[in-house]
Amino acid sequence: MSGLLDLDRYRHVVWDWNGTLLDDVDVARGVVDGMLRRRGLAGLSPERYHAIFDFPIEDYYLKAGFDFEVDPFPLLADEFHAGYRPRWSECRLHAEAIVVLEQLAAGAVEQTVLSASHQPALEEQVEFFGVSGHFVSLVGIDDHHGGSKVAQGRRWLAGLAESPDAVVLVGDTAHDFEVAREMGVDCVLVADGHQPRSRLERCGVPVLDSLAELLR
Repeated sequence: MSGLLDLDRYRHVVWDWNGTLLDDVDVARGVVDGMLRRRGLAGLSPERYHAIFDFPIEDYYLKAGFDFEVDPFPLLADEFHAGYRPRWSECRLHAEAIVVLEQLAAGAVEQTVLSASHQPALEEQVEFFGVSGHFVSLVGIDDHHGGSKVAQGRRWLAGLAESPDAVVLVGDTAHDFEVAREMGVDCVLVADGHQPRSRLERCGVPVLDSLAELLR
């Protein structure tokens, strides 16, 4: 396989899930848009969503217009989860996602998902989309508040036989870069998810327009 991923070096690919493999941007934005409109607040256009989406999720919610004194963040997170859960099956994997996963597997590269999703939800979604067999592990978080996954990433890496030099993390947000940096592994970002290329390029790592570029 030719392309950005040097398989003589990288023997384990760590994938972000939401926005990177799963194209759920429209659904996630739509749920928050509805939450805002029910409160008489300005809706969330696709352009504004990309401009303000960030981690921690609390910061993104404040930029969207929520007032935590009126609606505490944990209750908003619960409301988002209640709205997102019945709709995530409307989503699709990004174009080329399955091809990339299959070609990495054919090259004997191990793959893991590291996600800010609640662990049971992550497992359910990966199984639903028929790609669970490509991953040696699925690593989520223990609630559905969309928190940082740095601790989970460090803990997972500590149990991995591979050297960090042989691991690369592929994500769609600046937080994925931050996680990779804290783990001490390389990072590639794809500008086809929750944050725009202009935001990702500030991280100083390769930024692709699509997953297909990993193989070119």
